[in-house]
Amino acid sequence: MARTNAKEPLVEAARELFSLKGYAGTSVDEIAESIGIKGPTIYKYFKNKEELLKAVIDCAEDEYIKGMEATGNLPEYIHTGEDLKGYALKSLHFTLNNETAKKMRRLMTIEQFRNEALAQQTTRHQLTYLRDLYASIFRKMMERKEMIQGDADIIALQFISPITIMIQLMEREPTKKEEAFQTIDKHIDVFIEHYLI
Repeated sequence: MARTNAKEPLVEAARELFSLKGYAGTSVDEIAESIGIKGPTIYKYFKNKEELLKAVIDCAEDEYIKGMEATGNLPEYIHTGEDLKGYALKSLHFTLNNETAKKMRRLMTIEQFRNEALAQQTTRHQLTYLRDLYASIFRKMMERKEMIQGDADIIALQFISPITIMIQLMEREPTKKEEAFQTIDKHIDVFIEHYLI
């Protein structure tokens, strides 16, 4: 049991350093040194640096899913534009303010062109996960006649794409955060006006 607990500081240190220096730019010795141990000690817990990266991704994924409160029955709770906007803004605040999410976005931005696992993770977080989540919400709303009928996957892309772009803008240019929030708020209102019954 102690081994699992001993892994946590290693995963946190790796996430921090990977997000600052990239995966390739961070050595196992640096990770170990940052928490006061010797480099070879890491190999008691992880076979190699790749396994440590996988643990970083898996831990972040678990935290992200919990933070997004994306349970399988989420579509059952969203019936109105107010419900949709409330969930979308709550999720947005989580993803922008959660330290793990911020570090993982930085890491994925740095490494997505050099590391296949992180490229896939970037696609999942910026596209497929959100598309599938919102498509399931929209399908359920269509079934209940709360939303106009259409291709739920495409409508989900129309919903998430501007939000994703604004998140990227806020990451690159923090001084535009307020402007980006206003754009997201207006976007959601226009979406609701157009699609919800």
